[in-house]
Amino acid sequence: MKYGRYEIIKELGKGGMGVVYQAHDPQIDRSVALKVLRVDRVVNEEFVLRFFKEAKFIGRLSHPNIVTVYDVGRDHGTIYIAMEYLQGQPLNEAIRSGRLSVEKTMDIALQVSSALGYAHDKGIVHRDIKPSNIILTDEGSVKLTDFGIARSDDQNAAQQTQTGVILGTPFYMSPEQVMGRRVDGRSDLFSLGVILYELIVGCKPFKGDHFTAIFRAITEDIPLAPLQIDASIPQSISDLIIKTLSKNPDERFQTGQEMSHALKTCLQVKEFPLRSEKPMRSKQKSMGSFLIMGLIAAVVFGGATYFFWPHINELIRKENKGESTVTESSQQGKLQNKSGNLESLSSTRVDESKPADAMLMVTSSPSQAQVYLDDSFKGKTPITLELPFGKYEVRVNLPDYYEWEAQLQINTPGKTPVHVRLIPIG
Repeated sequence: MKYGRYEIIKELGKGGMGVVYQAHDPQIDRSVALKVLRVDRVVNEEFVLRFFKEAKFIGRLSHPNIVTVYDVGRDHGTIYIAMEYLQGQPLNEAIRSGRLSVEKTMDIALQVSSALGYAHDKGIVHRDIKPSNIILTDEGSVKLTDFGIARSDDQNAAQQTQTGVILGTPFYMSPEQVMGRRVDGRSDLFSLGVILYELIVGCKPFKGDHFTAIFRAITEDIPLAPLQIDASIPQSISDLIIKTLSKNPDERFQTGQEMSHALKTCLQVKEFPLRSEKPMRSKQKSMGSFLIMGLIAAVVFGGATYFFWPHINELIRKENKGESTVTESSQQGKLQNKSGNLESLSSTRVDESKPADAMLMVTSSPSQAQVYLDDSFKGKTPITLELPFGKYEVRVNLPDYYEWEAQLQINTPGKTPVHVRLIPIG
């Protein structure tokens, strides 16, 4: 099978928006990663625009630590992007393996901050910096991938909205992202600081069992300095990490170049712990040191815009009073973004087809919207689905409204409420 001149070799991964293949370019005899939009997405002009926007954004970038885009085209009734084919391991797998030296960690952060500084200078904010979007190549370099929800700082550029949201545990979001404010490059640097804290200390700086707790932590909690947790961590590294995690963007590093300079200074001091590697506090074993990566773009294919939490203070007050964050009889905790709101509501229908670990409660405004779980029709809103833990693709649609889609990771027991505020077309 071919897309344009590219000959498909094998599938590398898939997501809510499309599939990534390893392919061969016969013109220059090289392997590429081919990101192909799902055919059913082509009928939605919003997704088509976003797909080309990603190619345009990444195509403007030429940096040794950013994946390279070669080509974009149309074939078989769909759209594809040909990109650099990477061999290596995503950083999240390296974290699961449990061992990264402090010096290696600092070097990874240095390469990512350099890439971010370059992208920010080009007017592009990534907005999804997390370990799975950082690839450690077999050659020892770092590649920043997946600009699928990147935003241009160009005020005149067309902005795509209303067509999607990535759900999950937002440990790497900045406070301004959580609050739905406009973000700039300093938000990316905050996210990098969260990763650096996790790698150096062995745990995430902001924790919680549900959205409310995580968002409250991100917006209000001051994490312990790494040095307070592990006395072997150098003071300079501890101070650098805490600076990146400042709630106020004006108190963080203002540019990727500024952060890179600080990281280089720490590396030059070389006041690292005597042990060359620092065990991570993870019980999971490595999934393997070699993984062929075709950009890993499929990890977050469906993301179009971030969501935010506009009523966090109200939730915090309710939690302080001992009230439950999620109840069957109340509307508490709203997540809002350009495509929809998420709020906790009771619902009326139960799926008993699988042994349940958790309950996904889907409601919508307007109601009676169709709900699909992994492309299987489940009924109309409001609906409660009893599900085992895992990752699911949820779609909600109603005639004359924009379709809403999310990739949701369910890994905690109890209720996971999702309310979708559908946006009328036109």
